[in-house]
Amino acid sequence: MIKVFEDFDIALVGHYQSVLENNNIPTFMKNQFGTSGAGELPFVEVIPQLWVLNEADEARAKELIGELDAPDKLEPLREWKCASCGTPQEAAFTHCWKCSAARPSFNDQLS
Repeated sequence: MIKVFEDFDIALVGHYQSVLENNNIPTFMKNQFGTSGAGELPFVEVIPQLWVLNEADEARAKELIGELDAPDKLEPLREWKCASCGTPQEAAFTHCWKCSAARPSFNDQLS
């Protein structure tokens, strides 16, 4: 097993675990419930850690995590107009609330 990520944000570690598992990379989360011991134990003993089970998956796992963690890859949230029906949409919507059309990609919005 090889550790590929650690963070005190258990939700983030869990999200990365889901992404890796969905890409057929078997994982193990260590210290999933360790934060309850924070303050009494050294933080390195309780921080949630994500491990890959197969050494051959290490590079791909780190690549996927790097893609998710890169701040320049994040799309800024902004209001948008549905290309199918023209209905204005709030920034948080990924699909049109009226016709269910998918939100255009960030690059399509700039065009």
